[in-house]
Amino acid sequence: MMSFIHATGYETRHARERAERRQYRIFYALAFPIGLGAALVSRAIGRRPSGAPKSILGHAKALAGATIPMVFMG
Repeated sequence: MMSFIHATGYETRHARERAERRQYRIFYALAFPIGLGAALVSRAIGRRPSGAPKSILGHAKALAGATIPMVFMG
């Protein structure tokens, strides 16, 4: 006999959303250091893109945030 939660799909939708949040955090944890390295290199050579945040951490966060949606498109 099926339970109400299983029959409505709530349990699977909830599990899928939890898995997606976990994947996002993992990809962010991987992308942030790469973005930090790119931000440090761009500052070291004097090429800060226009519109980039003034702080290096803010720039790294923006780079990681822009990269992660590309991962989920595939």
